[in-house]
Amino acid sequence: MAVKTKTAPVDAGAVQKQGIWGRFFHTCRVAHIPYGTLLIYIALTAIWSLFAVKIPQLNANFFTGDVSVKTVSMFIGAELLSTVLVQVELYFNHIFRYKTNRNLRNALWRKILDVKPAYYDKVSASSLLSRITVDADSLNAFIIDVILGIASSVYMLILTINEMSGISLRASFILLGFVPLFLLINFVAGRLNMRFQNSAKYRLSGLTDYLSELVASLPIVKAFNMQKSEAMRGKKVIDDSYKADRNVIGLDFARGVVSTVVGLLPEVVIITMGIKLLNDHSVDAAGWYTFYIYAGTLLNFASGLGGQWESVKSIQGQLNRISEVLYEPEEGVEPYVRDIVEAGDILFDNVSFSYGEKKALDGVTFSIPKNRATALVGFSGAGKSTALKLLERVYDPSEGRILVGGQELAETSLDAWRARIAYVPQAAPMISGTIRENITYGIRREVTDGEILEAARLVRLEDFIKSCPDGLEHEVGQFGSKLSGGQRQKISVARAILTRADVLILDEPTASLDLLSAQEVAEAVKSLEGKATVVMIAHQPTLVRAAGHVVVMEAGKVTAEGAPEELRDVSPFYTKLMSGEEGAENA
Repeated sequence: MAVKTKTAPVDAGAVQKQGIWGRFFHTCRVAHIPYGTLLIYIALTAIWSLFAVKIPQLNANFFTGDVSVKTVSMFIGAELLSTVLVQVELYFNHIFRYKTNRNLRNALWRKILDVKPAYYDKVSASSLLSRITVDADSLNAFIIDVILGIASSVYMLILTINEMSGISLRASFILLGFVPLFLLINFVAGRLNMRFQNSAKYRLSGLTDYLSELVASLPIVKAFNMQKSEAMRGKKVIDDSYKADRNVIGLDFARGVVSTVVGLLPEVVIITMGIKLLNDHSVDAAGWYTFYIYAGTLLNFASGLGGQWESVKSIQGQLNRISEVLYEPEEGVEPYVRDIVEAGDILFDNVSFSYGEKKALDGVTFSIPKNRATALVGFSGAGKSTALKLLERVYDPSEGRILVGGQELAETSLDAWRARIAYVPQAAPMISGTIRENITYGIRREVTDGEILEAARLVRLEDFIKSCPDGLEHEVGQFGSKLSGGQRQKISVARAILTRADVLILDEPTASLDLLSAQEVAEAVKSLEGKATVVMIAHQPTLVRAAGHVVVMEAGKVTAEGAPEELRDVSPFYTKLMSGEEGAENA
């Protein structure tokens, strides 16, 4: 069969070497920039700039006492037209920003859903939220505020200088001498402000991470009487954030004072030149007024250009953070040979895997018989959960291979394999909604109430559902807050049964259950004998007895494997587990 691939993987290293512009253009492509809206905005900005540079000449007539009907009419008309142009320009500005944000946020969210699960191990949930909600603004800000902002400022400077030179070429050249000074002052202030702002954002991020972690752990804090200790830790983090904010305020104050003092110098020069020009009759009062307005405009735009460095570096940091997500490798893009794997025994063949430098699995070989239940047992850290993650293809083995029906799993379409397995995590997370929505989540076929209740019956959840006033429409609350841990676990197992998957992967399915509920889940596992391949991590003898095949793991290796009755004289750990000796149940 021909080799297939979902999409061409992105060469992250090659793109990163392109620098800020390479990342910028790549992000533009991903975000599908609304270029039509952008062109309309650019055209409106250019028209407004041409119009705005003429307004001082119209207003100058009032300065000389001309209040004729024509002058007043022209003034009112110019102001109205200027207002309309500004509002229409702002409208397209906002539409462009919102469309760009929408497109980029959609692209980021799809990317976050498609990246390899290992990425979630190194990036916090709050950071991912920040990429979508805060950092997504960086693209439109870079286009509008930086690229077009600088271009617009330069354009206005050229128009303004052209008009000023028509009044007094000599005075215009003298004023241009102040432009480098204003650029330098604002450049230096911008760099300092960027450094202080980054420090403030870093401290605020630390405060957010600290509070989000502690708020979720308040019951533990209270249970161990750690309120005073955490209050001291929190005070330090809050104080650090305050100090960083105070530095920003101090710099703003100093920047304002310096700008005011330095700004007085060109004011004095302008006034002095104006007196001389008026005395020489080189310009009249109207011309002098117009020149004065243009001079202020020139210096303001020069100050704005100097401050753009701050925006460039700040936005560059946000674009870099977005790039880290966009260039992250996706799962399922590697070439594969076949769309499906024939059902059969699963074999871990000399498989190794490491988390960084820590080896979790070291050359393990064991089998998972078809349509039987296999229990993985062992102390914490033995590698059981890692084996399940490799089987689910959350990670790929660093050495060795996994075979299904004699075919290598890595050569199979990831989507096709995931469609044939059902996974029950230990934590049993719930989505906000009803029992029905949670039980049927991820099932891509019509499911009848009878099927749902039958699956619920197998895990002894049917009576609870019937006891709810709304039955299957009972709301579970945020993260399943209205359910007990055992009820959430049973819903997860019922969902796995409803998928009719060939392979059920159960990560400690009885971890949150009492002994009676654990026995019920064990009976549900037994009922799947001959219908599906079940592989589960089991710590309770009740669940282990439901398995027809057991794999004992210790320190990343397989120490025993076989039928339950065969292992009592082979594995000391298994003997302790099944005899109920102290400590085995908590392994």
